[in-house]
Amino acid sequence: MFVLRKLLKFILLPVSIVLFLMKWGVELALHVTGAVIELLILLVVGFFVYALFTQRWTDLLILGLIFAGIVAVLFLCVLLQETCDSLREKIREL
Repeated sequence: MFVLRKLLKFILLPVSIVLFLMKWGVELALHVTGAVIELLILLVVGFFVYALFTQRWTDLLILGLIFAGIVAVLFLCVLLQETCDSLREKIREL
């Protein structure tokens, strides 16, 4: 049984390395583009408030969709990081 576990760990080593690189790449991308994303969110919120006060409903809808898209992409990045961590932890526990 011990030998089988070690063999399985050895076979899953490339998978663990790929998961680590995926997590590291997403984390690096978020840190590098963090200031740009923050500025973009700030601009979208500012234009959202402007469109709300000037009653430009079409622009308001478009800005709302852009904001929802940004939040969805950030959520998916965090979800990918947590999934990679979880899978690597399961591989490590074998």
